[in-house]
Amino acid sequence: MAILLNVCGLILMTQTAPDVTLQQFYQKYYQCHIDTNVQPNQKPWPSSQDISMFFPEPREWWPIFTVDQLNSPGYKRIIKQGIKPGILLPNEYFRFKTYWKIKNAVYEGAIPVALFESDHPYYFGAKATFSTAIGLRPLAALLKTGWDPNLNTLPAGTYIIQSQNNDTLPLPTREIQSNQHYFYHAQEKSEQGNGYQVIINPSADIDLNNIRYPHLGVSWNFNHILYTSTPIEIQTSLLGYLFIFGSIVVIPLDIILGSHYPDLLSTFGSSISWISLLLGGVLLLILVISIIRRIRKNGTN
Repeated sequence: MAILLNVCGLILMTQTAPDVTLQQFYQKYYQCHIDTNVQPNQKPWPSSQDISMFFPEPREWWPIFTVDQLNSPGYKRIIKQGIKPGILLPNEYFRFKTYWKIKNAVYEGAIPVALFESDHPYYFGAKATFSTAIGLRPLAALLKTGWDPNLNTLPAGTYIIQSQNNDTLPLPTREIQSNQHYFYHAQEKSEQGNGYQVIINPSADIDLNNIRYPHLGVSWNFNHILYTSTPIEIQTSLLGYLFIFGSIVVIPLDIILGSHYPDLLSTFGSSISWISLLLGGVLLLILVISIIRRIRKNGTN
């Protein structure tokens, strides 16, 4: 059922009412109160995605490209200018050819961004751990289905929010900081709007004079272990590093079995747990042997 909203006198139509957090963002960054008491005969604005034009702010943006655009003139132009764009990691199984294509983009300066699905938060943790193991450590997460009230409950980090339709009210086009979270509004191929935006697959002739990088870094939980990816390093526990190392086993296993990426990751946790346990046992055995050898050596002396 469609809902009419009054946003600073602008009538908008969405499928869901904004939660308290999103309303607070509008009040803080747009100085706007959102009212749901709207007369049915009032005509709404055609698209809620264009409302940033009513809240003027100097325009700044950052580009993200999908894998199929890595050979596009727009991507090559941005790389040639020394700009580091985001590269959206595939959400499913990808072949070695695609992997090396992404790896080469990262070598050129591209910054990995992982897709986040609200319905499968555990899948994001598994995928981020897997991507870290193969040298594609994500520094941000992209959510394509619009604002989710549960995002504030996730580990700290940068979350880029894209609203692909009018079902949800878009984020304000500002750099939004909420506790240890950073939220950014994203649009595809958009050259309009005000304030700060992330633009997915921008056109080849877009102005590059107002590029500004977002706050980079994202955390996730996997198998009850916290991972924090920063522009400098991955931070986790010793067991977390073992999980990253053990996940490399999944790559040849995936090729041999021909499994799809999501199916593989659904069993990733249990398989890596056994691998980590085995590695831990081997390391403990090596430690015990080295201690015994040292004792014997000291005893003979």
